[in-house]
Amino acid sequence: MMRIMKLTLAVVVVMFGFTATAQSVLEAKKFLFNGRHHLAKSTLEKIIETTPANSEAIYWLSQVLFENKKHADAVALLRKSMEGAKGSDPLLLVAMGQAELIEKKPNDARQRFETAISLTKAKNAMVFVAIGKANLEQGGDPAYGIEKLKQAATIKGFNEPIAYVYMGDLYRKLNDGGGAVSSYENALMLDPKLAIAKHKIGKVYLTQGNEQKDIFLGKFNDAVADEPTFIPALYDMYVYYYTRDVIKARSFFNLYKQHAEPGPALDYEEASLNFAAADFKTAIQKADDLLTSQGDKADVRLYRLKGYSFDKLGDSVNALAMMETFFQKATPDEINPDNYVIAAFNAAKVKSDPAKVNDYFTKAIDSDTAVANKVDYTKRAAEFFKKSGNVAKSAEWLTKVLSIAPKLSKVDLYNAGFENFKSAQYVRADSIFSVYKTNFPNEVYGHYWSFRSLSVIDSTMELGLALKDCENFIAIAESDKVKNKSTLITAYGYLAGYAANIKKDLPAAITYLDKIIEIDPNNQDAISNKEIIAKALVAPKK
Repeated sequence: MMRIMKLTLAVVVVMFGFTATAQSVLEAKKFLFNGRHHLAKSTLEKIIETTPANSEAIYWLSQVLFENKKHADAVALLRKSMEGAKGSDPLLLVAMGQAELIEKKPNDARQRFETAISLTKAKNAMVFVAIGKANLEQGGDPAYGIEKLKQAATIKGFNEPIAYVYMGDLYRKLNDGGGAVSSYENALMLDPKLAIAKHKIGKVYLTQGNEQKDIFLGKFNDAVADEPTFIPALYDMYVYYYTRDVIKARSFFNLYKQHAEPGPALDYEEASLNFAAADFKTAIQKADDLLTSQGDKADVRLYRLKGYSFDKLGDSVNALAMMETFFQKATPDEINPDNYVIAAFNAAKVKSDPAKVNDYFTKAIDSDTAVANKVDYTKRAAEFFKKSGNVAKSAEWLTKVLSIAPKLSKVDLYNAGFENFKSAQYVRADSIFSVYKTNFPNEVYGHYWSFRSLSVIDSTMELGLALKDCENFIAIAESDKVKNKSTLITAYGYLAGYAANIKKDLPAAITYLDKIIEIDPNNQDAISNKEIIAKALVAPKK
């Protein structure tokens, strides 16, 4: 009897160990979903230390490493864990496939995914969820990932809300905001207090601009209300208020700081709050202190902070130097398009090589995925060159706006066409104003500036290139002779010259001169030319 009792006790101890381990994995997953990666990592490492064969813990530790861009560490962990019998572990096969997607080996990755499905006879929901998550990587197939997540949801006993979060993320990669929000809402059906799902819905609305601030700020606040340690929402609210309300920004940063991982990245954020408060000298000093004390471990964004601060202080030499140091040290993920714009402006102010200025503006446009931002940067470049008196460059950049903007407005067409006219690019100006005429046929500007451009191209009038546009302009402009007085005078004068010099039709020339005198009775050029032509008409023919 006693031996049976001991055996039962041993079983209870073993079962308790499994339960505790499972609970710890759940805790680590929650840390990961809440953005507290350092705690997720330490929790999972402790589990693996005590249970080295725990596939689930190994898988989730690889996910922490992947999300922190530590690809080599993740691959090393997986390779070591897959030695021997673990080489065919389905969950680890999926994680290795994820690594291969990052390495731009989609075919190898797909083979691993399908092998994992086959080994589990397509009955393991977690394998499908892992495949869905893996395809969020660059080079993944969002449609394939969504398909596998939907398969997971059909398995009996499925109750994994994070699967719908990943599905929403995949829809976002397909630029399907509606599908994304629906997926996140499905996650909330399974877990109404899932902070990450509420935050993700807010992120979708955040991309739609500040008009949706009530929605996205509401979702961020809801996420924090449900999970006070959910740092992604705290960070986003800090960032949102950073340029709007430094007091609120500091308040959200302090909450974020309580739960975020200490280190150089957090120190950078705290130093940057001085910039938000317009205390640029202190921002520079804080950055210098951190660069000195932390050395190679310091956050490279401190150089950008200094560059922006020097820019605000009007010190373009140091601003440009700091931005260029930042570009040398930063990873592509750490550089945003506006950084290149700041570098371009300061390079121009210190009269750097014009090609460098042009290059920075080009990089700003090429590195931004939002069309509206691309158009904005292009216009800013054009405005800069216009103010600096470089009409040719201003014309070039305004012409680029037309190739980027999804819909050509009157203002965009006019500005590009007129700047090209000013820079003596008359053929290009006529081409642009021809588009204006097509899109807005009943307005004067397209016809008038095509006429002006063609009149320069055909300077002798012999080809008559400008006649049609001149006449079309007059037909529209005469409906308001007061508003269009100066441009009508130019057009009438052109037709008078063409009639007198090319057609040799002096009465027609007088008719056009009379039209000028009608709207401008004191126009001495028209009066004197009319007198000359009138004398020619009555003079005896030789």
